[in-house]
Amino acid sequence: MNPWAWSTTNGGADSILTRHNSGNQFSVGLHDKAEENKLRMKLKNRFKWIGGRKSWEDFGETTSLHGLKYITSSHSSGFRKLLWMCIMIALFAWLIAGLTTNILNFAAFPVATVVTLNYVENLSFPAITICNYNQWRASYVKDTDAELLRLMFPSLQTSESDIDWSDYDFSDRNITADIIRGAHQKENMIIDCMWKNINPCTYQNFTMSITDFGVCYTFNHPSDEKNILMVKETGSDYGLSLRLNVEQDEYLNGNNKGAGFKILTHSQGVYPFVKQLGFAVSPGFETLVSLKFTKLQNLPGPYEFQCLEKKLKYAAKYTVEACQTECRVDYIIGKCGCKNYNMPGNVRVCDPKEIHECVKPASANYTREGLVCHCPIPCLREVYQSRVSSAFWPAQHITKELQVTLNRTEEHIRKNYLDIVIYFEELSFEEIRQVAAYDASTLQSDIGGYMGLLLGASAITVCELIDFAILNLVDRIKRRRERKQTKLLEIKKNQQIPTSVSLA
Repeated sequence: MNPWAWSTTNGGADSILTRHNSGNQFSVGLHDKAEENKLRMKLKNRFKWIGGRKSWEDFGETTSLHGLKYITSSHSSGFRKLLWMCIMIALFAWLIAGLTTNILNFAAFPVATVVTLNYVENLSFPAITICNYNQWRASYVKDTDAELLRLMFPSLQTSESDIDWSDYDFSDRNITADIIRGAHQKENMIIDCMWKNINPCTYQNFTMSITDFGVCYTFNHPSDEKNILMVKETGSDYGLSLRLNVEQDEYLNGNNKGAGFKILTHSQGVYPFVKQLGFAVSPGFETLVSLKFTKLQNLPGPYEFQCLEKKLKYAAKYTVEACQTECRVDYIIGKCGCKNYNMPGNVRVCDPKEIHECVKPASANYTREGLVCHCPIPCLREVYQSRVSSAFWPAQHITKELQVTLNRTEEHIRKNYLDIVIYFEELSFEEIRQVAAYDASTLQSDIGGYMGLLLGASAITVCELIDFAILNLVDRIKRRRERKQTKLLEIKKNQQIPTSVSLA
């Protein structure tokens, strides 16, 4: 007999393996396999692997994603599964392309313009700024006290090359005051004034302001906005009527070659850029100015035009023109330490020598270099659009009456006087608003439309897919854990095999 031979005997439910070795006998007991097999079947039935055919088939039958059941169903033939798979892939690619286009469109933040005509019971009458085409009176410049003006503006009397600056001391001169005294005075320009044809007004209802066109006078510009004049009816009988005198006898050979007035209608608080935006009226005509009020509302970033309301140093209300002017003024102040008289800001006005030696070269250099200033469009802008028409004035039948009233000849009246009427066309205003052309709600609707049209899916379908994926992950983790437990049991059983040893 082989001393290392193994023999097996049945011992009831357990099998006994006996080892013989030179009279020494070892008995090793093995557990029945039934318990292990029972555990394996229990694990197999507890968790279904989600990648299995049965789980995919169940999901395809219950999900709201139409078409998937024809791919996962065990009753579908191979050709049918392939056909539906191609259809689903094509529709899904179409969905991705459509969503990509819509998302890119949304990310571009496009805008659309909405125009609305609003009818109201009353409107705020604009501020009316009036400037004479001639900036300095000849009678003042010829005076010995007007030497300063002749130095600042050589075109009036002499040339710049003839000036010997060493002969002049400007330390004690108030240049701004000299310029205001040398301009046309409102009491001489404004001959007659009437508000709504029933309320007389005078030159005292006008406030002096220095603009880019020189010394000007503004009507309806109170310090308190509550006192702004309102209009409740339309037409020339419910506006401002003026008779003005251009005083051509006081004109000098200056920067402007015409005779008349430059007029600007603007909102209160807005710096009047008369030279840039005003319209001209001439003597010898009756001029009718009908107004139309417009509100412009723009969208801030990230939309295309990126409106912004910046706080300016030299203007109460933000406009692009005021922002650009502020950049130019700051540049000149930085170079010269002062500003020109017709520039905004509470900064020292340059004397004639500084104007010729610094301000003019600096201004020309600013234009030449094309310096860029960040001046975005305002988010809200109010505009008074003017429609100007005129008729020959005065008519023949009132000429003699005017000659008596004004004590002037007909020729003098036609060369110097004019009538102007400013009024609203209608009690309404046009509102032009920028709106988002493609906002988040539109994007959401398009996504839902694409999903429903192409796949018959919805937001709940996405939730179903997420739920399915989570269950898959959880089941995989649990399955791996149970496999580890099974291996540990097997190792433990092998380590606990009972042994019996018999010595001969």
